[in-house]
Amino acid sequence: MKVLGNESNKARLKLIMIQEIIPKIELLVGPLTQECIDFIISSSRLKQIKKEQYIEESGPYEGGYLHYLYSGIAHSFYYHEKTNKTFVTRLWKKDDIMFDVNSFVNCVDRKEEIQMLEDGEIISIGHFHLKSLLNNSPQLLTLSTYLQIERDAYSKFYQHMLKSNVEERLSLFLKHNPTIINRINNDFIAQHLNVSRSRLSTAYTQYKLNRGD
Repeated sequence: MKVLGNESNKARLKLIMIQEIIPKIELLVGPLTQECIDFIISSSRLKQIKKEQYIEESGPYEGGYLHYLYSGIAHSFYYHEKTNKTFVTRLWKKDDIMFDVNSFVNCVDRKEEIQMLEDGEIISIGHFHLKSLLNNSPQLLTLSTYLQIERDAYSKFYQHMLKSNVEERLSLFLKHNPTIINRINNDFIAQHLNVSRSRLSTAYTQYKLNRGD
């Protein structure tokens, strides 16, 4: 994991934050003070992540980060010992925010790993900087609430998807992620949809035939 630390990349991080990320935050929480903006920027790190590198591993809550996926694709997963299976709980793409709200709010260990599936970049802010930021700028708690709502909404969508047959699961997945299947190893998609790789391939062939591809 390479942190971009030279002056030109610090300038690039500042530009990304001011032009792209801060405006999105302000749409959710309202105008931020310059002091708050400066703290967000100074606490953030722009990192280059190679394919298969870990963005975050499971562990104590203090080691958690809020990550903004600036480019690339990543996945969250955990290993279930009783079934000896790996479960891919979510596939992340550009502009997604990867953040374990439950761990952060309730101070419980993080259970999932996050790994990059192609080369990309993330912007990260650590647990203690985030705590300090929220303590000094309570309006940002709205962002935390938004992320919890989004996480819960995705969980409900995911559980609904898993109740469908394989063809419907794939169709729903591709509706929300139209290009991912051509960019990453489809084993990860199969794990996320809880199907075998061969069953996924069959369903995808039928999906393309139905679309006339």
